[in-house]
Amino acid sequence: MNREEINKLFSVTDEQLNHMAAEYESGDWEGGVGSVVPGRPRIYDEEMETISFRLPKSRVNAIDAKAKRNGETRSQFLRQAVDDALLTNA
Repeated sequence: MNREEINKLFSVTDEQLNHMAAEYESGDWEGGVGSVVPGRPRIYDEEMETISFRLPKSRVNAIDAKAKRNGETRSQFLRQAVDDALLTNA
């Protein structure tokens, strides 16, 4: 993820960040960072379980390529594929 994507994600511009940095460095910053929660953010409201299975290398390469084109990680792609499969066969 590049700087522009991060700025867009947090709805901030480089100019705003530079202004906040200048305030912080001068001791005039009145902002805060909020609470810090260790670990990764939860993506589901229930306990997660790791599963493992084997696929041919060509399938893994295809999954990785498709995930990259979608701007996703392999895990995100596979979670969505499972969700889609469960919804269509309900």
